[in-house]
Amino acid sequence: MAYKGHEQNRKLWDEIVEIHYNHPDYKVKEFLEGWSSLKPIELEALGDVTGKRLLHLQCQFGMDTLSWARKGAIVTGVDISGKSIELANKLKQDAGIDAEFVCSDVVELIGKIDSKFDIVFQSHGTLIWLGDLDKWAEVVAYYLVSGGTYFIVDEHPISYLFLEEGISYFDKQPRRYSNSHDYCDYDYIWKEESVEWQHTMADIINALIKAGLTIERLEEYNKGYYAVEPDWYEENSYYYPPGGPTPYPLMFSLQARKK
Repeated sequence: MAYKGHEQNRKLWDEIVEIHYNHPDYKVKEFLEGWSSLKPIELEALGDVTGKRLLHLQCQFGMDTLSWARKGAIVTGVDISGKSIELANKLKQDAGIDAEFVCSDVVELIGKIDSKFDIVFQSHGTLIWLGDLDKWAEVVAYYLVSGGTYFIVDEHPISYLFLEEGISYFDKQPRRYSNSHDYCDYDYIWKEESVEWQHTMADIINALIKAGLTIERLEEYNKGYYAVEPDWYEENSYYYPPGGPTPYPLMFSLQARKK
C-alpha cells in the first residue's frame, strides 16, 4: 500500500503528465531532434557516465533518464504514475533509445528491481512529494553498489518560506493544495488535490547518513529550475525573478557515496 498521501499524488500526476508532455516548455520535439534536458549542475557533478548503470528516481516521463542514456549510461527510470511510465516508454521508442522504466512508488521500490546501480539520480521537484525520507534514503542505499554515487539537485527547502506565505521551515504536517495552477501551463487548474511535505536540510542529510551514505558535497544556488511566476526569465538553463539572482537559495545539490 502506498505511503499516506502518495496515492493522491499518483492521481495528480496521472492527470497532468500528458499536459507537460505536450507543452512546448518541455521540448519533446527538440529532444527527439537531439536536444538534452540535462542542466549544467548535474552534468558537471556526474561527469562521464559512459557504461555506468544509472537509476533515476521520480523520472516523470523519462526525458532526463533518456538524456543520460544518450550520454552513454545504462538507465532505469522509476515513477509512481502509470501514465508517466506509458509516456516514458513512448518517448524511448520514438527516440530509439534503450532504457527500462518501472512504475512504482519510490518508497516501495525494494524488490521490484533486481539490479544494483553505480549512480542513483534525482532532479528538480522530487522530495516534496515524499512523506518518508528514512524509507527513501533506505531505497537509495539499497540500490547503490559499494562505492556508488547518489546525486540530487532539487528545490531548496528554505525557498518555500520566501515564495509562499504561511510556511514553517519546521512543519512536519503534509500540506494539501486544491485548485492549483499548473507550474507549466498557468491556464490549467489541477483537478486533483496535491499533497506535499516540507523537509529541512537536516532531515535530508540525516536520512542519508542514517542509511549508511557518506555526504561528499552540498551546494546551494540562488537560481531556480523553472519559472515560479510567469515573469521569471531564463538564463543559461536556469530561472530568475525580475530582480535577478535571489538573496536566498532556490536550489541545492547534494552528492553522497555508499561505503
